[in-house]
Amino acid sequence: MNALITFGCSWTKGVGSWYDKELSYKDYLNCSATLSKDEYSFRTILAKRHGYKNINLSASASSNGKQFRLAEEYFNTDNYKKFDKVIVLWGITSTSRMDIWSNKKKKYQSIFLNTNEGEINNILREEHYDHKVELNRLSEQILHWDKYFSMIGVENYWFDTFNHHEYRYTSPNMILGEKTPRDLMSLICEEEGLVLKRDDYHFSSWWRDSERIKFLEQKKLVNPHSFHPNRICHEKIADMIDNYVKFCYNK
Repeated sequence: MNALITFGCSWTKGVGSWYDKELSYKDYLNCSATLSKDEYSFRTILAKRHGYKNINLSASASSNGKQFRLAEEYFNTDNYKKFDKVIVLWGITSTSRMDIWSNKKKKYQSIFLNTNEGEINNILREEHYDHKVELNRLSEQILHWDKYFSMIGVENYWFDTFNHHEYRYTSPNMILGEKTPRDLMSLICEEEGLVLKRDDYHFSSWWRDSERIKFLEQKKLVNPHSFHPNRICHEKIADMIDNYVKFCYNK
């Protein structure tokens, strides 16, 4: 059996991927709370299409830090060795999220630094966050995991999820690594005819915070409430990624 191991945030997890008809905000929240239809996410589509078992470690509101932590926990075990072939598909999310431990909640939690939801957010954003520094750190982490996966015989692919990032290290495993922009959201926008701008950063915080997300809403490719890709958009993303990932040995 082959395994597709997926890392990323809500876009990879498939939040709202079940959305295929108009719903009110209240109904959307109710459905989001009760439905977990991951079968419509692009990762599930790809796994089923090629006969892979999907081991999903992506999560809603996840930060890059959380994904690296979960990767360490998973690959420090021998669980991956039971598969004939392992492909890792890893989506990089916004740099403005942090993975920190909460003594009160007794668990790790993701903090969104682009919001003003509490004193800790403001302190971390003003005193401890720099986008360029985060990109340099990401570059080192991507390089590390490229080397590690190569040593253990795991095939891995990276993609920028909804923002194009300029990394200090150019990974040969970055999907469309030489293209600018290369993130999934921009690629879908480009496919639909939008002339892209580079000064447009999306935080995926349920806001219309970029021209690209407004455009995809108009094209009915994201839902109008949380602005996550809908069922049609996930199918487009699956087809896009399928052009670059070597699921078949002879591809």
